[in-house]
Parts: sequence; structure tokens; C-alpha cells
Amino acid sequence: MAAPATPIRAITNSLSLRSTPSVPPASKTYEPLVKAVLRHRLIFRIFVFSALFTWGAAAVKGLWVQGGLSKLGFSATLLSPISPALLILAAGTWSLGVLPVLVLRKTYLTATPTISSSPSQVFFAAQTKASTIHALLTHLASAAIFMIIHVLTTYLYASAFEIDLGLTLFVRSKRHPYYLNGRTLYVLSSQLTVALFYLSRNIMLDRFTVRWTATLLGAETRNYRLAKLLTSSITMAILVAISTSVNTVIFGLGRSLVLPILFRLPIIPRFLKPFTAHFLRGPLSFSLLFRNWSLIQSSYNLALFTVLNWEFAEAVFDTYVSEPLNVSRVTADPALSLTSGISSPSSYIQHFAFSELRALATDPSATGSSRRTALFSDQKYNPTIWSTLVRTSLLILGQDYQTLLRRGKPEPKPAVPVVENKDKKERPNIPSTPLVKTNVFKAGSSGRSPLKSALETLASDGVVTAAADELGSSQIPELFRSVMAPALTPAKPKDEGKTDATPAPKKIAAPSRWKAQAAREVQNVAEKYTPGWLAEVKLQVVDWWTRERLSRVVEGSLPNRKIDALLIESLSGFVCGSLTEDRYGVVQRDIPRILESFVSFLLAIEEYQSELLASNSKIANVSPGERAQMSKQELALLERSLEDFGKATEVLNEVGDALKAGIVQIVQTFGHRLAAFKFPPRIANKLQGFVDYS
Repeated sequence: MAAPATPIRAITNSLSLRSTPSVPPASKTYEPLVKAVLRHRLIFRIFVFSALFTWGAAAVKGLWVQGGLSKLGFSATLLSPISPALLILAAGTWSLGVLPVLVLRKTYLTATPTISSSPSQVFFAAQTKASTIHALLTHLASAAIFMIIHVLTTYLYASAFEIDLGLTLFVRSKRHPYYLNGRTLYVLSSQLTVALFYLSRNIMLDRFTVRWTATLLGAETRNYRLAKLLTSSITMAILVAISTSVNTVIFGLGRSLVLPILFRLPIIPRFLKPFTAHFLRGPLSFSLLFRNWSLIQSSYNLALFTVLNWEFAEAVFDTYVSEPLNVSRVTADPALSLTSGISSPSSYIQHFAFSELRALATDPSATGSSRRTALFSDQKYNPTIWSTLVRTSLLILGQDYQTLLRRGKPEPKPAVPVVENKDKKERPNIPSTPLVKTNVFKAGSSGRSPLKSALETLASDGVVTAAADELGSSQIPELFRSVMAPALTPAKPKDEGKTDATPAPKKIAAPSRWKAQAAREVQNVAEKYTPGWLAEVKLQVVDWWTRERLSRVVEGSLPNRKIDALLIESLSGFVCGSLTEDRYGVVQRDIPRILESFVSFLLAIEEYQSELLASNSKIANVSPGERAQMSKQELALLERSLEDFGKATEVLNEVGDALKAGIVQIVQTFGHRLAAFKFPPRIANKLQGFVDYS
């Protein structure tokens, strides 16, 4: 057969197997947009407004230092805020004293609150965080920089303000040029003390956690910014007054008590004498309080200027980092961006994504309806956008549900499985008989005479005799065994029975016991000589410091309740809209899962509410007659407990109300159509109540 003229070849085809892409991660779609908006807010709002406040505060301070309108005149007063010297000082104050605090807040910003039920637990939890030591160093350095700029400002306006001209590092003495200036040390210690007080307040407020505004959750509330500004100013004035008083007492005790004790030590005076010997020759510290009252006022004003700059900058930061944003509208596919955003590992980014998702799910306009229809019918990704959205949302809700069941306790660690060593293969246990290399036959008795063998047999203990002896010894009662002759034991050598005649040393108490005993003695002496009112104040302070707040305990069980509320509103809105906007019925397949998760979460919240009501039934069911018989102290304690119980109930209702509203909305939308779904008996019984109610 002849070969064909044209060789055979495969038919070419442009079709190729392409895998369906999955929903991209949040780091490629949603997070860059959110970070760009937040960066713009940080630079053009937070930085600008805080810098303007620092410039205004520096201008007021400069006018006050120079004597005001009476000494400068009208034209000089108007030109003083825009003078080059003041602008340079204001820029240095903001960039070196305020900007580091803002950068610190941005670095350690988080949306997960600290789980602590008392101020002591908050304080001890802060000690384990790396952000605390960084915040401490930042605030101390910024406070010192504020003091340096204050000294420069004082010398700049020395002609008008001569009270602080003595703020130098060393005293002006030719004989002792290295003596430290006490005025400068006092102002520096005042700045460091107020920095510690301000940082302690931030730790108690958990300032690194985002405080979400009520408008983000759809609630219409007014924002009284002027009232908040006045309240913050009064709070800062009180805080500075307390810190200045504490610093004055500590500085006086250090000069009068600590420094003389240090000079009595053997080696330390050699290093202290060239710098601090003049403090020992001065007047008593309490007299310095009246002789240097102007210095105390100056340090108070400087500390107030410092904390007001910090507080305003942090207040502006808190306002703009929690404002809602809308970045999905600038993307080609808003539903894809939001679905990708809720899968972000950052709860801060998740919060923004769910807030936008809730707006999309509840948008009644035609644009919102068309966007939801496109979301339901999109089949370009595997799994689809809706499947990814539901799976991610239910996973987040399930994790928070498990946290609620554990009452906020950490998840137990899984047991470590025991890994067997498979290198050594197990060999089968084959029974083996040992090889006997001796003679197996009975030895002949040819070597012995028959008479001798018979005598040996009669004289030896046979098997029966040995068994009888053993049985008899084992069945002898204990009473009889005690009177039996003891077995002969070999005599011990003479040296073995001798013991050392030296008595054993007495046990010395551990150092921890000495410390505990000393602490008890000091406590007894303090209780003996402490006035009654001071002891009462001490008890109140200790109670405030260690008392667990019920509301904080409940908050630990629902740490992500803001996200949960947004998530529930989003899913319920999508499910209700799917009745008319879902063309292919992709949402109806997930309705049983969504309702089951909602009802399970609601049952867990109601169970927790029942536990709280049962444990606090005494304070919740107090009659007016019982109130009339209580003392003022008991009434104050009751009001405090009721307030804490009310806050705990509000925390649970924040998610519980969202769940109830979502379930009612779905039940009213679908009505009798829910009979086509199957639910577990516990879930069905709860749903039946909502159906009957609607």
C-alpha cells in the first residue's frame, strides 16, 4: 500500500483547559484601598488638626509669657502668632513632642479589646505587652522635649518674663560649677511624673483599641464634640494637679530623706558629692514649697500644656480611625471587593468590610438591588462569591459562638498525639525452645549402692513435706506469729550501730517567710496607727482596684460583638432580598444554615442572660420597702451593682437584638415558605415562636 502524499497530523484547536479562579485575598483587593484612605486621613486630617492645635496653644502661651495685650500692643499681639520664632517653636513642639505619640498610636492600633475584668488585671495585662514599654519611653522622651522647648521659649521672651530665668542645667557658681540646678530638676521630674500619670490613664482606658462610633452601626446619635472637649480639658486639669502634688511630695522626700541616707553609704557619696552636695545645706523642703510657689505654678502650666497637646491629638486620632468609609464603590466589582475584605486576618479591616456589606445588603434603591442580583448570579469564581461570603461569615460567627460558650476563656490546647517509632519493625513473637547441650537421659545409679540411695531418700525433704511446711507457715495467724521466735540475723559490726552524737542543725526559715512575716508586722503597725477615715479610703481604693466588673466579664465573652452585629444585619438583608433578586436560588440553599446559626447563637445568649439573672437575683428583685431599710452605704453598693448588671445586659443585647431582628425579618419575608426547610427540633421550636409572633 502506497504512503499518502500528505502526512497525517492532528487538528489544531484554540481551546484550552482553564481553571476557574477563586476569590482573591483581601491583601490584593480591599486592604490597599482601606489603607490608602486611612493614610490620607492621617496626613491631611489628624496631623493637620493636631498641628494647628499645637500652634494655637503655643501662640497663647507666647502671648501670656510676653505680658499679653497690655505690654505688646494691638499690632504686636496680632503679629505674634505668625512670627518666625513662634512658628519654629510650634513646629518643633509638634514634630518632637506630639508626632511620636501619634505614630505610636498608629503602630499599635487594634480592634480587639483587652480581656480584663478589673483595673488590676488591665494593669498587669499591659505589663506583658511590648506596646507598653514603647509607650512609656515615647511619653517620657516627649515630656522631656516639651521641657527643653519651654526653656528655649523662656529665654526667647526673657525681657517680658523673668521668673524662670534660672532653668539651667548647673548652678551659676565658679566654686562649684557642676552643682545641678534644683529648679531644673524639679521641672523635669514634674514632666516625667505627668507622663507616667497620663500613660496610666491611657492603659486603664485601653487607648490602643479602636472605639467604634455609634453611627457605624446605623444608630442615630448626636456627637457632642464641644462637651467632650470641655470634659477632657477639666479631666486633664485635675490629672495635672494630682501629678504635680505627687511630684512635689516625692521631690521633697527625696531631698530630705533619701539623699542624706545615700550620703551615709560607703562609696556612693564619691559620685554624688560633686553634683548634689549643696542640697544637704539648704533649708527644709517644706519651706521651699512657699519660697518657690511660682516654680510650682510654672511646672503645672507646662504639664497642662503638654497633656492638652497629647489629649487633643489622640482625640482627633480616635475620631478619624473609627469613621466609616466606602471604598468598594470605586472598584469594578464592589461585591467581590467586600467578600474579599471580610476574609482579612485583621479585625479592624473586617469591621470596615462588614459595615459596607451591611450598607449593600440593606440598600433599598435600584442600584443596590442590581448589585445584589449581580452578587447572587456571579459564577466567575470557584467557589462563587456568595458561597465564599456565607462560608466566611458563618465561620466568624461560629468562632464567636464558641467563645461565648466558653465564657471568654481561651480555647483548650489539643492533646499532643503520641508518635510511635516505626523505624523498628515489630517482629512476630515466635516461641523457641532453648537448645539443651547436656545429656538428656537420666544418670545411671551404678556409682552408688542401693542401701545408700534408700537412706538419702528417707532423710531428704520430699515435695509433700516442703509443701506442708509452706502451707503451714502461710496459714499461721498474726497473733501466733508475733510470739514466734524471731529469725536469727547476723550480728552487725560495732561501728555500724554507732550514730553521730552531733545534733541536727535547726531549720532556718526561708527568706520568703521572713518577708511575709515582716510585711504582716508592718501591716499590723499601719492598721494600729492609721486613722479611721484613712483606713476607709484605703478599703475603697483596694476594692476599686481588685473588684471584678460584671460588664467587663461579659465583654470578654463577646469581644467581637460589633462585627457580629454587622454580620447578622448583612446576612439577614441578603437573605430577605434573595426572595425577589436571586434568579437561580443559590441563597435558598443556605437559608437553613443561616437560620440555624442565628437561633443557636440567640439561645446561647438567652442562656447566659438567665445565668446572670439567677446569680444577681438578690439585687435585681429588691423591693422599695427593702430599699427604705438600707443604709446609705448599702444603697450606694446596690446602685453600683445594678448599674454594672445593666451594662452587662446591654452587652448581651447588642448581639441578641441584632439576632432577633434578623430572624424576625427573615420569617416575615418568607412566611409559610420556611416549611420547606428541615431544622433540628431545638431550632424548630424556637423558630416556631418567631413564626407565631410574626
